Amino acid sequence: MRLRKRPENRGFTLVELLVVIAIIGVLVGLLLPAVQAARAAARRMSCSNNVKQISLATHNYHSAFKRFPGIGDSITNGWSVQAQILPYAEQSGLHDLIDFEAGLGRAASDAGFNPPNDEAAATVVPFFNCPSDDVPAKKMVTYTRGRNIYGWEHAGVNYSFNVGTGTGTHVDYGSATDGLFWVESKTQFRDILDGTSNTIMLAETLMGPGSDLAEIPYHMNGKYIASGSGRDVSDMQTYRDTVWAQDPRTFIDSHTSWSGTRNTAWISGFGSGGGSLNGWYTPNNALPDLAVRAYMVSGPRSQHAGGVMIGLADGSVRFITDSIELELYRGLWTVRGREITTEF
Repeated sequence: MRLRKRPENRGFTLVELLVVIAIIGVLVGLLLPAVQAARAAARRMSCSNNVKQISLATHNYHSAFKRFPGIGDSITNGWSVQAQILPYAEQSGLHDLIDFEAGLGRAASDAGFNPPNDEAAATVVPFFNCPSDDVPAKKMVTYTRGRNIYGWEHAGVNYSFNVGTGTGTHVDYGSATDGLFWVESKTQFRDILDGTSNTIMLAETLMGPGSDLAEIPYHMNGKYIASGSGRDVSDMQTYRDTVWAQDPRTFIDSHTSWSGTRNTAWISGFGSGGGSLNGWYTPNNALPDLAVRAYMVSGPRSQHAGGVMIGLADGSVRFITDSIELELYRGLWTVRGREITTEF
């Protein structure tokens, strides 16, 4: 009988190993985009839930007081809508910490926000922040005023309330705007003549890094505010219209005064550092937000691909795209513009 020789054990050849590595590389290449897309979808859903929670809290405030909250009456007493709705969003403890009688104070000063409001201002409220924003919610915020620099720790906000279109004189929300909120406003549901399903209550936006710069890279335009000079509404209007006519990259490359305080203090509703927003810019516009003193023009911004989350006055949450038609979009920021609203 002839005995067969037992084959020797052998390892992988180099060709086989390269084939296996190539297959693994292809599988990883297919899997990673799917994982990233799933994570982005989860963050977008979480953002939508935040908008819904804030909307419901604002509705509950209206149920209790028969009106929506207004913004505080000045920079030093400029309480945000967010601060006032806290008890209706299961944040009574934080609301009780705030001393509304003491006044908010002014962060751009030696004293900062009045105690204990400074402690409240540094407290992160989780549903005030979108998980897609890569700027930390709590950070040191630096205010530059002339030769003086003041630094305070604040917690920011990604969801801001509608103070109008930013058109005409609506850069000033110290007086009545065409939106839902302004200083000491007392808007009611019955005032929303355009319909609650056609009116924005709040919209998503980005937080600033917290410090001012003389120049910024182009891709950071959504996180900084281009500061302008002047003292009154007409100066802001001139600045707004001049910038609107410019090429975004040319303007950003040439401008030399950038505020990093965008949406850095949820407790404040006044000025570009607080939780107020107008609809001058369509979502994620290439031109940056603008400010002259407390006057501003702005627009919603996000890290979501293709658009931003908004909360309508009827309590519903929608995702609007960057490509929304400008006239239709600005009509959503008015309460009594009488626009004919089509699907958006």
